[in-house]
Amino acid sequence: MPYRAVCIVGAIGIALLCVSPAAAQPVLAPMRSNLRPVPLPLTDALEPAVVAQLASARADVQRTSAAGGRALADAYGELAQILHVYELFDGAEAAYRNAMRLASTDVRWPHLLGYLFAQTGRLDEAVERFAEVLRLDPSHREAAAHLADVNLRRGRLAVAREQFQAIVEAFPAFANNGLGEIALREERFDEAIRRLHAVLERIPTATAVHYPLAMAYRGLGRLDDARRHLDLRGTGTVRVSDPLVDRIRTLVRGERALVLQGRELYEAGQFSEAADAFRRAAAAAPASATAHVNLGLALVQAGDRSSAIDAFRAAVAAAPGDVAAHASLGALLAETGRLGEAAEHLRAAFDRAPEAAATRALLVRALLRLGRTDDALTVLARAASLDPDDEGVTVDLAILLADRMRYREAIARLQDGYQRHPGRAATATTLARLLAAAPDRTVRDGRRALEIATAVHTAAPGPVHRETVALALAEIGRCTEASEWMRKAIEEARRTNEIVDAVRLEAELPKYGGNECRP
Repeated sequence: MPYRAVCIVGAIGIALLCVSPAAAQPVLAPMRSNLRPVPLPLTDALEPAVVAQLASARADVQRTSAAGGRALADAYGELAQILHVYELFDGAEAAYRNAMRLASTDVRWPHLLGYLFAQTGRLDEAVERFAEVLRLDPSHREAAAHLADVNLRRGRLAVAREQFQAIVEAFPAFANNGLGEIALREERFDEAIRRLHAVLERIPTATAVHYPLAMAYRGLGRLDDARRHLDLRGTGTVRVSDPLVDRIRTLVRGERALVLQGRELYEAGQFSEAADAFRRAAAAAPASATAHVNLGLALVQAGDRSSAIDAFRAAVAAAPGDVAAHASLGALLAETGRLGEAAEHLRAAFDRAPEAAATRALLVRALLRLGRTDDALTVLARAASLDPDDEGVTVDLAILLADRMRYREAIARLQDGYQRHPGRAATATTLARLLAAAPDRTVRDGRRALEIATAVHTAAPGPVHRETVALALAEIGRCTEASEWMRKAIEEARRTNEIVDAVRLEAELPKYGGNECRP
């Protein structure tokens, strides 16, 4: 049988550690018969900071075993939280249960165990634990909020509605989100829309709310509003501010786990919290480009571009060959108008990963704004040599060659692309327009342009494609027809509300009058 490793994987699929199944898993054996053994992870693949953290927590349990009582309960609770934050759920559950047995009136341990059960889909058990917390402390708002959420997930809508209504004042965004979801499921679409808009007014970054909002609008038949909110949907969520759960996050040690935590927060739209996690990851591993790049991305989303630039610079300093570090720094410098330095970093990223389309586009744009057209041509020519089938590169390169009055080269590039993929509209249209109206009349071929332009318009009618046919007709002297095609292009642009095209086409129309019509 081949060797296979068993991996402990975090919430977004990053392996925290992998061990051989043949290795014996360590267990913290209790000295008291009424307590559970606590499974512990093998430490060979863990970062030193995490190993030290677990060793310290284990030692505290052993040190307080003789004393028992509250001290031992707290030690087990601390160990449980450390295991919990690294998603070592079996060990965390056993340690929480020991803490609960030793301190039966302490609400912390059933609350956190309930949260663990909710995380892992054990919803009935989560309800039991949160209900226990509320028996011990009826004023525990966070437990009430989690209980409402779990009942919603269980489909107990009537119970969940009552529970969310009880916490509207304490957690207005969270409660309205739950009540909006319930109203949507019960097809009370007007209430759902009202509730969900109230969420977004308080937390605009809760972009996941746009999806149920779109479904509510669709239920009312308001399809334009539904499409608008579908376009706005994202991953930002609404969560309860829970000091006990939030404290667990602060226990993370080691770069990998902190990056994992930061990415989870980032995907939930909690950018400031994500930046805190990435900042701690960067402090734990100053030479890690990954930590610094992620920190920069989170800071951009949080609106702190100056600090983001510093983070990206730190990433480049830590790993001068890191593509993401150079690309991220270059993009942000370009956005803030520092084009010279931006081009330097974007070029460094492009040289290492020329297939990255977004980086290439930013680099070409920066070079053109700097007036470095020949450098931009070099970049596009290299990209075209790597992927001759990339239509965007082919068209951009041809347009730039034409701008440099290198019309024959531009047409040759487009001809090659058109022969490869005759159905591509952008390539065909650009080729037809150059053949019909290039300033160098020696490269024109009106009949070929008309053939290509007509095929494009037949496949995809539209004002610009009508104009291309008009250009070709004008080149071969069929001025009356060319003028009629232009008039129809203008009418179509007006009818489809393409105002910019309509204005431009109207300005071009006089060039098609009379017997001489070669725009």
